[in-house]
Amino acid sequence: METSIVNLIDNTYLRPYGSVREIEALIEDTAKYGAYSITINPLFLRYAREYRARKGYKFKVVAVVDFPFGAGTTEARIDAIKRYSQYADELDIVAPIGLVKSGLWDEVEHDIGAVVDAAHREGKVIKIIVEDAYTTREEKLELYRIVMQSGADFIKTSTGFEERDYAEKIGNKTGAQIENVRLMAELSRRYNPGIGIKVAGGIRTYQQVLDLLRASERRPDPTQFRIGTSHMLSIIESMKSS
Repeated sequence: METSIVNLIDNTYLRPYGSVREIEALIEDTAKYGAYSITINPLFLRYAREYRARKGYKFKVVAVVDFPFGAGTTEARIDAIKRYSQYADELDIVAPIGLVKSGLWDEVEHDIGAVVDAAHREGKVIKIIVEDAYTTREEKLELYRIVMQSGADFIKTSTGFEERDYAEKIGNKTGAQIENVRLMAELSRRYNPGIGIKVAGGIRTYQQVLDLLRASERRPDPTQFRIGTSHMLSIIESMKSS
């Protein structure tokens, strides 16, 4: 189980002040411990792809798109997907949160459908980040449905960059929360049983991973369940004491 858990990790570095040194360290740790992928900002996509090729490593390269706000136009988001697909194996794109908060559900559905289609035309796996900290339960019910019916490969909980003050104002916590993952699992039974679930945001321990995996109702298989974390080494360390 422990080895399979590491293989579910999208090992992540998304800080704006990161340099190629951090990306190289991320790549080496990913290869050493057997994580599924690296998840990085588009600035370093080509560098990471070429570094991986030189070393002969086999992990996937994931790019974040319109991150962390989901505030770009649909046309700009599609263009970014096409450009990043030259170097990325997978794409994690933020849902259009402003449209969600405006209740413009037809526009949300159009945008998500368009970006999913664009990614699939490029032959890429796409994950939609629903940024749970920013939505009410009623908004989650509709947004999760739209994501699940769009044909997206994964629904993802969080960017890890949420504003705590806003989240608390509407009664939410930041990061991956078990109750939201349970709701994803419940709704997926109705709308898309095959959709993967990616948990991300504040995941630092092996026990957190096990609890979220259980809530997801998914098998420990990277086509069904992923863990987005910048704390892979903490998770591995906590396995040893579990």
